[in-house]
Amino acid sequence: MIARRDKAAPATQIGTKETWIAFGDLAIWGFIMYGLGTATPYLRQDLRLTAFEAGLHGSALAVGVLIAGAATDRVARLIGVRWLPDLEVAIIALGIALLALAPSLPVSLAGALLIGVGGAILSTDNNVRLGRVKGDGARRLLAQAYGLSMIMAGAAPLAIGLAASELDSWRLALLIPIVAFALVATLRTRGPEAARVVHEKEPRLSAAYWTACLLIALGVSIEFSFVYWGSTMVGRRAGIGNADATLLAALFVVGMFLGRVAVGRGVGGGLSPRTLLAGGLVVAMIGAGVVWASSIAAFSGLGLFLGGLGTAVLYPVGLNVALQAAPHAQMTAAARAAFGTGIALLVAPSALGLASDTLGLMAAWAIIPGIALVGLLVVAAMRGPGASPAEELPALEESLPLGQASA
Repeated sequence: MIARRDKAAPATQIGTKETWIAFGDLAIWGFIMYGLGTATPYLRQDLRLTAFEAGLHGSALAVGVLIAGAATDRVARLIGVRWLPDLEVAIIALGIALLALAPSLPVSLAGALLIGVGGAILSTDNNVRLGRVKGDGARRLLAQAYGLSMIMAGAAPLAIGLAASELDSWRLALLIPIVAFALVATLRTRGPEAARVVHEKEPRLSAAYWTACLLIALGVSIEFSFVYWGSTMVGRRAGIGNADATLLAALFVVGMFLGRVAVGRGVGGGLSPRTLLAGGLVVAMIGAGVVWASSIAAFSGLGLFLGGLGTAVLYPVGLNVALQAAPHAQMTAAARAAFGTGIALLVAPSALGLASDTLGLMAAWAIIPGIALVGLLVVAAMRGPGASPAEELPALEESLPLGQASA
């Protein structure tokens, strides 16, 4: 059984305030998710961890995402959709508290695990809210939401670094998402639409949905392989120091942001999801190739930017296809997509690291274009919603806070 909207509720548009709440939640999640990676070296120093032990925090986050991906739809049926925001924020806040106050590795790992659980519930819940818009409208909203999320993801390292250097405590930056959640909470209402829930039997998700889920997992694999290993690859290939390599790696985030802004503003609106996904995979593959081939820092930076630009398309467009392939089971659909995301987070960066230890980073880097090539083969086999041009909805214009719908 899953929660489904009452037929009286509009299925093709979403209120402006509700849209901004979803945008705010996902932006905060972007800050937390990327901030954990920045906080890990500080945790390593404070708790005197080995590199392996410090790296376990990313794995704990991924396991938390897996747990939530398997259980969010069932939790929604148990407590009701309208109570999910309270649950997800409470879990994230507890996880942040454990991470910030951790006296030992088990406590900090428990915090990272809870952050993954709460964050995945949050993203699932808000993806469903934005997925209420059909066709190209949901694609744009999801792209806008995750574009804003990339801004906050890019702000996380800066905030944590400034807190460490200027305030002598990196942990103070962890208060930012707590305060932000409190501000978003002031906008929430529990009107009759949020409470209007009927139940239906557990759905059987279609082949088109699972194909989209596979593409989501492949896209996340590419993204976090770039995030975890991009600066290391550029540093070794171009022969520059860690600080300069880290600065260049920021171009990947810039590319991600600009790509999602473009999709959110309606660029490619006349193209089918399959065409957009194929284009994103090709551009990401080219970016990875430029990073691999170039020994000049400027060209390496260009490769990272192109990698981000292409990867930016994959998650929002793939998620849109998945949600549209399960119109009466979107909570289950979004939860299972989160499960695939968790697998990608857990496996892809570690696989690239293991291959790097065994074969060398230059050879291991080929995993990224290899994943993109697999994605292209999957796209070529797509049928159903992903193979058809997206549907335009005039009523959507009031629902796009970052720009009007364009033809």
